[in-house]
Amino acid sequence: MTRLNILLGGIPLGCNNIGDEAILACVVQIFRDLFPDVEITVCTADHATAELLDVQCAPLYGFDPALELSDFAKLAAEHDLYCWCGATGLSDYPAVAIKLLKAAQKKGVPTFIWGVGMDSQFNPAHFRIAGKKEKLLKLASLVTFHTIDFVALGEQWLVKRIYARIKDALQNCRLVVLRDKESLDCLKKSGFENAIYAADSAIYQETAPDSPICKIEGVRKIGFCISAQRQITDEQSLIELWHRLQAKGCHLVFIPMNPITDRTLMERLAKKLDPQKVEWVDSTRPADVQAAAQCCEVIVSSRLHLLILAANVRTPLIGIGRGSKINNFLKLFNLTSAGSVEQCDFAKIEDEIERFYAGDSNTFKKQAEKAYTEMHQRLDNAKNILKTEILRL
Repeated sequence: MTRLNILLGGIPLGCNNIGDEAILACVVQIFRDLFPDVEITVCTADHATAELLDVQCAPLYGFDPALELSDFAKLAAEHDLYCWCGATGLSDYPAVAIKLLKAAQKKGVPTFIWGVGMDSQFNPAHFRIAGKKEKLLKLASLVTFHTIDFVALGEQWLVKRIYARIKDALQNCRLVVLRDKESLDCLKKSGFENAIYAADSAIYQETAPDSPICKIEGVRKIGFCISAQRQITDEQSLIELWHRLQAKGCHLVFIPMNPITDRTLMERLAKKLDPQKVEWVDSTRPADVQAAAQCCEVIVSSRLHLLILAANVRTPLIGIGRGSKINNFLKLFNLTSAGSVEQCDFAKIEDEIERFYAGDSNTFKKQAEKAYTEMHQRLDNAKNILKTEILRL
């Protein structure tokens, strides 16, 4: 075939999310491994991506309301294929990504889904009725003496409708590869069955040779990322945990996976900590973040992709649930989350840190080797299928 020209999108890239940028870099490398001469265009809000990854950049269609869907369709038509390439968009922002898929399909552009995840619940910001609509529906329920819950019925209708739209769009894709088995099981609720699962592309992330932080003999460093996207409810207990860890001599390494919102939140929470036992990872490069995670004894995070970057370098993990995706990833290592952001189990976090310090980190590393072997096998298989499907175009 002639030189392949592909368009990547469907994720809010260039919006200060280090995890999304790790996914993108690894997906770009996957396509280059399969087709060394490939030309790649990325829909992103950050035009520095062009030089960083040696790609072409296009506007962030779907996520910028000022941009026209018709212009995206014209752009897609200039490419050999369009690939929605990761994150948890099937549940976080399905309507946006589906519009992009359908626009490309209407232009006759082959569409692919690669490494996308799906949570067990849809994003409540889009699928939970609130405000005036909620009040009106509650009034309607009152008329029936609460024998009918119109709010629940309305939300069920929203979910049913998006499932139908997901199935319709995916039926016209050339290949659908999901991030994990749990995402595949969630997708099946839509009635769409023709998908496989592999692993998150970010497991291919390479580690920078120099870390933003360094190991110090005799100093325990515990990495933390607390997401501002869905914040921990009991902030005081988190702060008290940090004080206890510092009292034990631990250094806290704050790793904001969103360098704007996560950093602002953690700076506010860390104001009364001993600054001599606090370090910050300032880099936004995934390779640097992974190198920093390698220098930590344990990583504690409510952001999935910090846990993935830590696992890549076999640093033990403690996850705080934010939807099902973190629990799904921890399951690969025979771990369970320390509760959720709404009901965080701070005692478990402390106990797990001590357990790993006492020697169970070796148990984690053995399980991680097994899990990564299986993930790499699934990704390699999916890559072969992807190449075969593209060669058929």
